[in-house]
Amino acid sequence: MARPVNQEELDFLKAIEDYKKKGDKLFLSWTEVLSIVKDLGYSRTLRTKNNKKTETVKASQSAKSQSAKTQSAKTQSAKSKSAKSKGKTPAEAKKSALKSA
Repeated sequence: MARPVNQEELDFLKAIEDYKKKGDKLFLSWTEVLSIVKDLGYSRTLRTKNNKKTETVKASQSAKSQSAKTQSAKTQSAKSKSAKSKGKTPAEAKKSALKSA
């Protein structure tokens, strides 16, 4: 037997159906489902490493943070490639980059 559906679940189902009707779609991508969930006001809860403290962070802030990390990694990779072309090892390039920062 199926269990009763609560109001929160009904709101989610209605939001999905409305989106599908508005966009004339039968199936949604996970990206679309995530945007619907965000539009409903849900946010991501992150836990610290020791799991003692929990803090809620808006999904958009988390995405910005991830974007900044990605950009930093790209910059570091570019510096490493530049250093290789100058004859430095990656470790030497990292030391040089830290000194200039």
